[in-house]
Amino acid sequence: MAGALIHMKLAVMRRDISGARSSWVFGGGVIGLALAVGTIALATLKATQQSTVMDLIAVVLGVWTLGWMLGPAYSGQPVLRGEQFQLQPIPRHRLALGLFGAAFVGVTAPVSLVAFTVLVAFAIRLGSGVSVAVAVLAVVLQLAFVVLLSRLTAHLFGALSRSRIGAAVSASLSAAMLVASSSCWIVFVAIHSLAAAGFSHGISITVRSLPSSWGVLAVEASSRSDWPMTVVPLSGLVLLVLLLWVAWNRSLGPARWARPTVRGSTAERAMVGGRMLSGATAAVFIKELRTWWRGPQRTQSLVVSPAFAVMTCLVPLASHSTVFLPFLGAVTALMSAVTAANLFGQDGTAMWLGLLIPGSERADVRGRQLAWLAIYGPMSLALAALGMAVGGHPELRPWALASTIALLGGGAGLLPLVAIDQLVPGPDPREIKSAPLNHSDVTGQAFVMMVMALGTATPAVGTVLLGQQLHNPTLRWAGLAVGAITGVLSLTLLGRAAHRSLATRGPELLYLMRTGKEQRTRSGEGASFLQAMPKHRQRLFWSTFSVGCVALFPQALVPLLMKLSGKAARVWFLALYMPGPWQWPVIALMFVLGVASFGLAARLCVAEIRSLRS
Repeated sequence: MAGALIHMKLAVMRRDISGARSSWVFGGGVIGLALAVGTIALATLKATQQSTVMDLIAVVLGVWTLGWMLGPAYSGQPVLRGEQFQLQPIPRHRLALGLFGAAFVGVTAPVSLVAFTVLVAFAIRLGSGVSVAVAVLAVVLQLAFVVLLSRLTAHLFGALSRSRIGAAVSASLSAAMLVASSSCWIVFVAIHSLAAAGFSHGISITVRSLPSSWGVLAVEASSRSDWPMTVVPLSGLVLLVLLLWVAWNRSLGPARWARPTVRGSTAERAMVGGRMLSGATAAVFIKELRTWWRGPQRTQSLVVSPAFAVMTCLVPLASHSTVFLPFLGAVTALMSAVTAANLFGQDGTAMWLGLLIPGSERADVRGRQLAWLAIYGPMSLALAALGMAVGGHPELRPWALASTIALLGGGAGLLPLVAIDQLVPGPDPREIKSAPLNHSDVTGQAFVMMVMALGTATPAVGTVLLGQQLHNPTLRWAGLAVGAITGVLSLTLLGRAAHRSLATRGPELLYLMRTGKEQRTRSGEGASFLQAMPKHRQRLFWSTFSVGCVALFPQALVPLLMKLSGKAARVWFLALYMPGPWQWPVIALMFVLGVASFGLAARLCVAEIRSLRS
C-alpha cells in the first residue's frame, strides 16, 4: 500500500516540477536547503557558554516545528488525503501507514532531515560517540514528530479552509512570512547578541520544555553520561509520536466537517441601505462591501494589509528605533492596494453577470473604488494616527499624512485599472480555499501595483521634501493638499480609463477567466506583457526591479528619514556606516541607482506592451 501511494505522490511531483508551480518548488527547495545549512552552522557557533548554543539550537528547531504546523495554512492540504480513499476497501491502519510513508516524499521532509542533523553536529561538538548515536535516533524521532503534527494540522486547516477563521490564519501567516523575508537581517543581529549575552533563565527553561527541544536535551545529557535525562526526553518523543499516530489514524475516517455558512444581511439592513444609497453604483458598492466581509479571499486582504504594516513598523524597535511607526497608515494603504490588485480576477466567471447589462461598466468600477476606500480609508488613517501618537517624531507627520492620503487616492484609482489590464485568472469563488498557494499567482501584478502606487505618491512626498530642504513648514504641510489633489485625480481619471477598458475588453477578460492561465499562455491571446516577455528580458526585468527595491527604499529613503529625524540606527543601512561627510552622497547614489533600476524595468515593460499592441 505504501509503495502505491509513494508512486502516486511521485507522479504528482513530476507534474508540479513541469507545471506552473515549478518555480515555487525549486525556489522553495533552494531556500529551504540554505536555511538547513544555516541551522547546522549554529552547532559551530562560538559562544561564551555551551548552554547558549544549546538554547539557540532548541529555538531554531522550535521554529522548524512551527513551520511544519503552520505550513498547511499557507500551502493547502496534502495532495494525498484520507477522504480520497474512503470508497476503497482499504483498512484504516494500512491507509495511515501508506499516507505516512508518502508524506516523506517531497521537498520539505528531506530538507527538514538535513536541518535536524544539527543534532548530530552538536553531538560531534560535544565529543562523545554515544551522543552521536543518541542524536541519530533523535533526528528520526524529530522528523516523524513534525510530519505527524503537520498531517493533523492539515486536517484542522482543511476544516477551516473556506471559513473566515481559516482565511484570517492564512493571512496572518502570509504577513509574517513577508515581514520575515524583508527583515531577515534582524536574525543575524539577534544571534550575535545572544551569542555574547545568552538567554535569560526563564526563557531558557521555557524553550527547553517544548517537545521540539527534547532531542537536544537528550544529546546534551548523554555527553555527561546522565542516562536518566537521556532516556526521558527520547521516551517522551516516542510517546508523543505514538499519540499523534493514533490521533491521525482516527482522523482518516469519513470527513464530518460542517459546511461553512455565511449569514446574509437582514431585510431591514438592506432596506436601510436602499434608502441611503440608490442607483447602479450604490448596488455595486453594497455588493462589494458584503463580498469583502463574506469572501475568505477578501478576508485575507483585510487581515494581511494591517498585519504586515504593524509587524513591519515594529521590527525597527529591535534597534530601539520608532521612526517607522508614523508610517503605519501609509504602509497599510500601499499593501491594501497590492493585495487587492486582482479584484476582478477574484470574481471568477461571475464577471458575465455584469457584462450582460449594457453600460454597467462605469457603475461597476466606481462602486468597487468606493467600497475599497470605505474599508481601507478609515483603517489607514486610524493606524496613521495611532502610529504618530505612539511613535512620536512630530517632524515626520507631514511625510506620513501626505503619503497616506496620496496612496489611498492612488490605490483606489489604480485598483480597477491594474485588475483589468493585468487580470490573472483563478478558481471561481465557490472553489477557492484560504491557502495562498491554492490561489492565482499574482506576483507580477502585485509588483506592478506597488510601483505605480508609489508613483502616485511621488508629488506629495516631493512637496514635503522640498519644504524640508527650504525649511518652509507651510510648504511641508502643503504636501497633504498635493496628496489629496493627486488622489482625487487618480480616482477620477484612472477610474474612467478602467471602465472604458472594461467596456472594450469585457468579453476577452471573460474568455481568459474561463480558459485559465496555462491555456492563455500557450495560445498567446490576451497574454500579459510579463508572460509574452522573452526569458532573458524577464530575468533582466526582475533583476533591475529587485535592485531598485533594495537601493531605493531600505538603502536610500529609510536612511534619509532617519537622518532627517535625527535618530539613526545603522542596522544594515550602508550610508549610515560611512563617515559623516559621505553619508549624504551615498544616500543620493542609492537613490539614483534605485530610480535608474526602476526606470530600466519600466522601459522594458513599456517596450513589451507596445510590442503586444502592435
